[in-house]
Amino acid sequence: MNEKPGYYAIIPAGVRYDKQLPQGAKLLYGEITALTNKNGYCWASNDYFAKLYSVSIGTIKSWLKCLEDNSYIRRVIKYKSGSKEVEQRFISLAPRSENLPPSVRKLTHPRSENCPENNTSINNTTTLGEPELINFWEKNGFGFISPKNREDLMYWVDDFKKIGSTDEQAVQVVKQAMSNAIDNNVRRYSYVNAILKNWESLRLTSLEAVTAYEAQRTQRQKSKSTSRQASTDVYQNQGDVQDEDLPW
Repeated sequence: MNEKPGYYAIIPAGVRYDKQLPQGAKLLYGEITALTNKNGYCWASNDYFAKLYSVSIGTIKSWLKCLEDNSYIRRVIKYKSGSKEVEQRFISLAPRSENLPPSVRKLTHPRSENCPENNTSINNTTTLGEPELINFWEKNGFGFISPKNREDLMYWVDDFKKIGSTDEQAVQVVKQAMSNAIDNNVRRYSYVNAILKNWESLRLTSLEAVTAYEAQRTQRQKSKSTSRQASTDVYQNQGDVQDEDLPW
């Protein structure tokens, strides 16, 4: 992965000195700028922010409402079909952040082809894969995902797409790497990263290809283990062989 984004929070003067905003809302705005991905969206949940700042979800909702009411952020919600249950929610920085430096200002206007048209249609599959991967990470013992690890996982999705994966295949391959780490009881990004580097070098672009490769690898390991055990048994059965008789 060649792209190495910077991770820092930006709170422009307009936000810092806005007397209508509570201090917590200003800090939250900075966190949103740090978590905003390359498409201009922040997918972090209210629960994530609440745990990060050790406050209630109600407080987070209040801060978000203050930011939205004052046109600092925009929230778009996708509901589950036929219900009022929220399926996905994303936050984007509103155009009011004109005081941001150019490198960050461009995030306030995501490219139209990556932007949802309304709150019922989100077409960017890579972006949709982000909450799925984050949710899997945080619910399976890896801990809270850092902004860097969050971005790195999504860069892996992009990398697999570049070698032939579809959006969905790329997300599932990255998710499987996390599953393999869990199976080996090594819940660290560095381990997941090593798995993905290997699969990328082998150009394994789908879950089916990964599964077939891992099955073959497991079989090879079993064969080697059986061969070593057979060799050991031969020497164990030759009780009259002395150490000095061995060729090493």
